[in-house]
Amino acid sequence: MPALEKIVEGSTKLVVPGYAKELGPAAKSTIFYNPAMRANRDITVLFARAVAKNGWTVLDALGGTGAKGIRLVVETGLELDITVNDSSKDAFGTIKKNIRANKLKNVRASNQEYNALLSNCGYDWIEIDPYGSPVRFMDLAFRRVSRNGIISITATDTAPLCGTRTDTCRRRYLARPMRGPCAHEFGLRILVGNAVRRAAVFDFGLVPMLAYYHGHYFRAFFRKLKGVKLANSALEGLGYVTWDEKKGYTVTGEEPVRGTFAGPLWTGDLWDKDTVNRMLESLDDDIGREAVKVLRSIDGELLQPPYYHHIDHLASMTGTDPVGTDRLIQHLGEVGFASSGVHYTRKGFKTNASLPEIKTILSELSQ
Repeated sequence: MPALEKIVEGSTKLVVPGYAKELGPAAKSTIFYNPAMRANRDITVLFARAVAKNGWTVLDALGGTGAKGIRLVVETGLELDITVNDSSKDAFGTIKKNIRANKLKNVRASNQEYNALLSNCGYDWIEIDPYGSPVRFMDLAFRRVSRNGIISITATDTAPLCGTRTDTCRRRYLARPMRGPCAHEFGLRILVGNAVRRAAVFDFGLVPMLAYYHGHYFRAFFRKLKGVKLANSALEGLGYVTWDEKKGYTVTGEEPVRGTFAGPLWTGDLWDKDTVNRMLESLDDDIGREAVKVLRSIDGELLQPPYYHHIDHLASMTGTDPVGTDRLIQHLGEVGFASSGVHYTRKGFKTNASLPEIKTILSELSQ
C-alpha cells in the first residue's frame, strides 16, 4: 500500500495516496485519487444538493479513496444511505479510514467486484467513475438503478470520443467521431447517445440532467425512466451532425452515405436548466472555483444547436484575423441572432446564424 497523507477537500477529511499531487490524467493505482478531478466531485456534490432526496440509497461503485461518496454525506446535509465500493483491498482499507475520519454511520465500505456487488442489489443512484471508458459498467447499472433513479458516469477516454482513435470509438461506442474544432461537444454527445441506446435495450428511457466536458474527461448525469414509450421517446433524440465547407454543420436523423459526419449521437439538450439553477443556488465555500466557473459557463450557454463554432477555425476558413469571442457574440446579438459562449473552450460560440451569415459578419468585423 502506498503512503497516505491527510488532506481536506471541501469540508471533508480524507487520507489519500501521497503521490496524488499532480494535476491531469492520473496513472492507474491500487488506490485511485486524482486531485485534478476535484471539480468533478464538487459538481457531483452540487448535483446531489439539487436532485437527491433524504433516504436515497447511493452506490459509488468504483470508489477509490471514497472521496466522492463520503463528500455526498458530509457536504449535502441529506440523509443518504451510501455504499462506497472498490475491488482493491488497499482502496477498501482507505475507504474505511476516511469513513472513520468523518465519523459517519450511514456510509459503508465494500470490497467486491462490480458485477458481484450489483448481482442482487438495487440503488436510487449509481455512480460510475472508472479509469477509462464507462461502457462495460453501464448495462448493469441501468438494470439495477430504481425507477426515476440517477446514473452518473465519467469517461476519461477522450481520444476515441474526440476522433483521434476512430476505430476505437466505433468499436466501443458504436459511433463515428469527428476530429476538428467541435470534437469535444461531439465526443460528449456520442457518450450520451451511447448511454441512451444501451438503456433503450432494456426498455428504459434516459433523460440527461447534466452532461459536460472539463479538462480531460466527459461527465453525464441521467434520470432513468421505465417503459417502452419512454425508451422510444429518448431514441428520438439521436441523430447525426454533418460538416460541409460551404453550408457548415447540419443535423440529420439519417446516417449520411458520404462526407464528413459524426454519430449517431445525442442531438437533444445536454442539461436541464432548472437543475443547473438549483445547483448554482446551493453554492458555498465547500465548492472550488473551478467547478463554479464550469457551472456558470454552462448556465450561460445555449442548449441548441448541438455544435459550436471556433473563432480560430473560422478565421482560417475566411482568411481574416481572429476577432474576440465576446465581440462576435455581442455583434451577433445586435443583428438579431441568438448566441452564447460555450464551456468547452473560450474561443467557441453557439449561434442560430448559418455559416455563410457568420462568415459575412466576420468579414465586416475584420475591416
